Amino acid sequence: MAILPVRVLPDPILRKEARPVDVIDDAIRKLAADMIESMQAGHGIGLAAPQVGILRRVVTLAMPGEEPFALINPVISDREGERRIPEGCLSLPGWTGIVTRAVSVTADYLDLEGVEQTIPGATDLLAQAIEHEVDHLNGIVFIDHLQAHIDLWKADEEPDPRHDHPEIDFEREAANGDLVADEDRPQDEDERPGLDEEFTDDEEDEPEPIVHADLAIYQQADLDQLDMEVRRLRSQLPELELS
Repeated sequence: MAILPVRVLPDPILRKEARPVDVIDDAIRKLAADMIESMQAGHGIGLAAPQVGILRRVVTLAMPGEEPFALINPVISDREGERRIPEGCLSLPGWTGIVTRAVSVTADYLDLEGVEQTIPGATDLLAQAIEHEVDHLNGIVFIDHLQAHIDLWKADEEPDPRHDHPEIDFEREAANGDLVADEDRPQDEDERPGLDEEFTDDEEDEPEPIVHADLAIYQQADLDQLDMEVRRLRSQLPELELS
């Protein structure tokens, strides 16, 4: 296996449609294995072949705590509901946006042995990852779904406090690239650690921010050019109308 360089915007290959896989041979299996290694090296949960410069309809996914797997020629056969959720991308490292995704999706695909498989009614992170990666196969990146200028920000830049996304802890996101749901936050002062309380040794520390320039998958990427391109695209989004 090998770690493949991940393409970042404005690389034109990210805007091209991938071709179906006609034969699942050793070359495709090696591509999938390399994609899984590259995805994990970038701390990602999904990767599509165009992101590593290959215009074939191959996707790899790795849900937390589960074994990674590959989807060949995936097709979303059903979508239900809508939700507004935060999203990032290995081809836009450090950037987060708020997009509209389905509540649940059903996807059909071939596994690496050529056997037809179905993921019925996927929800939560899996549903989001499937939609995100199938978008990549069609030359679409998540910023194409943004509705307003304020719905896109970089991890070390504080979002406009006038724009309220109650499901996101912006302060923690800006510091660590993490997203926190309302139900996971302390709701009142009694639930928060007091100044006189000691923290135990097994208490988990906050994760260190990822330095994308240090990751092997970005050694060939121009991250400064990426930032310039994303800021340019953000400037073209409509401003939020505040009531």
